Amino acid sequence: MDSLQKSLLFLLSPCLLICMETARAADSVTIPGYAPKTGVEYVYRSRKTTSTDMSLWFDKPAAIIRGDFRQRMTVVSRNANSMQVRWSLSADLPQGAEGAADSYAMNALYGNSLSVYGIRQLEYEAGLNGFPNRLVGFDAILRNIQNAAAVGPDGLVVAPQSSLTNIIDGIKSNPLLVIHNLAPEAELLATIQQEDAATYDVGQTGTVATMEYSRGMPVPATIEWKLEAADLANQTATFSLKKAYDKVAFQQSQASAVEGVIASFGEKAKQLTGEQLAAAKIVSKNATMTFIVSLRDGSTLEALETVATESGGIKITAMSHVWREDLPASLPELSNWNSQAMSASAVALQPEPGTNSATAKSQLFDRSAIEEGQAAYDSGNYAAALSYWKPLADQGAAVAQYKLAGLYQFGLGVDRDSALAVTYIRKAAEQGWAEAQSSLSDLYAVGQGVPQDYAQAVIWGRKAAEQGLAVAQYNLGYSYESGQGVPQDYAQALIWYRRAADQDFAMAQYALGLLYDQGLGVPQDYGRAIAWYKKAADKGLDVAQGNLGNMYAMGHGVARDRDEAIKWFRKASDQGLATAQESLKRLEKQE
Repeated sequence: MDSLQKSLLFLLSPCLLICMETARAADSVTIPGYAPKTGVEYVYRSRKTTSTDMSLWFDKPAAIIRGDFRQRMTVVSRNANSMQVRWSLSADLPQGAEGAADSYAMNALYGNSLSVYGIRQLEYEAGLNGFPNRLVGFDAILRNIQNAAAVGPDGLVVAPQSSLTNIIDGIKSNPLLVIHNLAPEAELLATIQQEDAATYDVGQTGTVATMEYSRGMPVPATIEWKLEAADLANQTATFSLKKAYDKVAFQQSQASAVEGVIASFGEKAKQLTGEQLAAAKIVSKNATMTFIVSLRDGSTLEALETVATESGGIKITAMSHVWREDLPASLPELSNWNSQAMSASAVALQPEPGTNSATAKSQLFDRSAIEEGQAAYDSGNYAAALSYWKPLADQGAAVAQYKLAGLYQFGLGVDRDSALAVTYIRKAAEQGWAEAQSSLSDLYAVGQGVPQDYAQAVIWGRKAAEQGLAVAQYNLGYSYESGQGVPQDYAQALIWYRRAADQDFAMAQYALGLLYDQGLGVPQDYGRAIAWYKKAADKGLDVAQGNLGNMYAMGHGVARDRDEAIKWFRKASDQGLATAQESLKRLEKQE
C-alpha cells in the first residue's frame, strides 16, 4: 500500500471511475515495480472527447469534439535513479479511424500545437515510475514558440503576439507544461505505475491525501483507490481511482474566474434569474479513472479517464481512453465517442515551422477552436483563450472577434485596451453579429471607448433588436421611453419591450409592468402591471419583486395583502434593494 500511495502522490491528471467486472483469480496479487524494456518502442492508441455544455448561456445542446491518435513511446535509458523517455508525436488520424476526417477536430488542433512548438519528438527524464520530472531540449522548444509568436498572418516579422507571449511565460515558469500539453498520455499512464513491487489483496482500498494548485492557490484533494480485480491468466490487475477536491478551497481558487465569466456575458448575465445566477456561480470538479496494469513489468496497459468540471454556468466533460496497441482493449469505449452531437468542423491549419504563413491555404472558421477557447476561458486560462480566439478573429470570424473584444475590454490575459476592444466589437458588428451590435450600442450610449452618441447607440441597437436579440430589444424600448437618441414614443417602447418580454427577458417584463402601472402610452391597468411584475419577480428581479410588494401593500389591482407584500419585499430586501428594505421595516413595525 505504501508503494501505491507513493505513486499516487504524483497524480496530476484527473479522471472518472468506471466500474469493471474482471475475474478475481487470486485473493492477493503482487504488482511489480515499473520495468519496461529499454530501446523498445511501445505504440499507444489514444481516443479523447470533450463535451462543453453552455445551455445556461445559449439555447443549444452540448458541443462534443473528439480526437484519435497513435503515439509512440520508448524508454531510451534507465539507471538506479531515473530513466529517459522519448515520445514520437503525431496528429495524423490512425488508419481505419471511424467516420469523416472533419469529425476529428482535436487532431487538427493538436497538429497546430505541434507546429507552434516546432517538434515531433519529445524527450524527458522521469522517475522510476515513469512520471516526467525534467524536460530535455526546453531551450529549443522555447525558441520555436517565440519565433511563432513573432510571425504575423502575412509571414512578416511583427511585434510578439500577446496570444503566445502568455503561453511562453507559463512554460518558462513550468517547462513540464510542455509535456502536459503535448504528451498527456505520459502522465496518465504513469499515475498508477510504481517504483517498487508491492502486494495487495483483491478488493483492498486506500486513501491518499495530496495537494494540487489551481490558479496559484493550494487545493487539498483526497484520492480513493481500490484493487478491483486480478486476472492471473492474462497477468493483469485492475485498479480504480476516485479523486475529490476540497470544495471550499476549490471554490475560492475559481472565484475570480467565475466572476470573469459572468462579467463577459454583459447584459445576458443581467437577465439571469436568481436561480440561474446561483447556478452560474457553482464550481465543482470530480475525477476518476480505471487502470489495467501488467503483472509482468508493472506497466499500465490501458487507462480510462474522465474529468467533469463546472464553472461559470459551463459544464465540461473530458474523457480519454489510452491502450497499448499490441494488446486488445478491454475497457469500455468512451460513452460519447460516436455521439450524433459530434461537432464536425474544419480547422485552419498552421504552417510548418519556418514556412511563410501566407502560404497556408485554409482560412476556414473553426468552431471547435472557439469552444476550446471558451473552455480555457471558463477555467480562468485567459492566455490560452486568447491564443485560440485571436488567430480566428484576425481571419475574420465574427464570434471570435466578439469574444476577443471582451478579453481586451476587461484586461483578461492581456493588457486592458479599450480602443482595441472597440475595434474588434465593431468588426464583429459590421459582419452582423447581433451581440456585438448590441455591445457597440452600449458603448455609444455610455461613451466608453467612443464618443457618447445616443443616435449611434440606437442605430446599432436596432440592428441587433431586429435580429431578435432580447437585450437589444429592451434597450431600444428604453431609448423610446426615455427619448435618448430618438423622439420619445411610448407606443414604440411598448412594442420593443413586449418583444423582449415575450422572450422571458425579465427587465423588459418589469418595464412593461411600469408602463401599465403608470399609464404611460397605455391606459393605466394595475392588473396587467401585476401580471408583468410577477413574471419578472419570479425570475428573481429585485425591482420587480419590490414593485409587486407595493401592489399588494397598497391593494392596486389586487386585494390588499400584508403577508404577500412582506413576502415580496423580503425577497427584494435579501438582494439588497434599499427601497424594499425600508418598506419591509415599515410593514413589520405595524405588527
